[in-house]
Amino acid sequence: MEPALTNIGIVLPEPGYLEGVRELTRTYGTYLVNDETHTFSAGPGGATGAWGLQPDVVTIGKAIGGGIPSAAYGLSEEFAQRVENTKNLDLIDMGGVGGTLAGNALSIAATRATLEHVLTKPSFDRMSEMSAQFANDVQRVIDAYDLPWSVTQLGARVEYRFAKPAPRTGTESHAASDADLEDFLHVYLANRGILLTPFHNMALMSPATTEEQVERHHKAFEGAIEELSARRGPS
Repeated sequence: MEPALTNIGIVLPEPGYLEGVRELTRTYGTYLVNDETHTFSAGPGGATGAWGLQPDVVTIGKAIGGGIPSAAYGLSEEFAQRVENTKNLDLIDMGGVGGTLAGNALSIAATRATLEHVLTKPSFDRMSEMSAQFANDVQRVIDAYDLPWSVTQLGARVEYRFAKPAPRTGTESHAASDADLEDFLHVYLANRGILLTPFHNMALMSPATTEEQVERHHKAFEGAIEELSARRGPS
């Protein structure tokens, strides 16, 4: 499971939900795997580290290699011991470490460079700071125009949604989608040199993101909302 929903837009877990999942899995002997492919934006240890979670397995995709095809997984000590103590286990075929990309020199070099120089705590602190500024700027525009929208931040990732309050479930998140409005905002911003992710209204800060770039989005976003309000006319 993802510690927070992301593919349908960012939906943060309710207080106590993840702890409840962990309790249930332990009660019924089910292994818990945290998929940090997207929630890695929460910090150097993903949501698992940021929120003090205790899964049996953590998985992460190509973000750990700066986009180069790569992946990694981590095991709890108990889980690792059970795997190691399994008799007649062929670690090459059944352990999941074989394959074309296993030990690929480019992937390994990219992962090492990314971990040593990019996905560091200082970089994440900076990215989260820029993300918070981005979120605050968007929220000010939403408040100024009294829009029924909301903003959600997950570490270095931030997204604005067409719902207020922010969606609390995947169903609510889906209901809040508006393809035409998203297309308008994406094209409006693209024409002014700003590219959002091709899905939702999501922005991901990088270690190189500057305050000036965040401010540029703020001005363009406010311009888009101003044009929409002018077209709508007085309510």
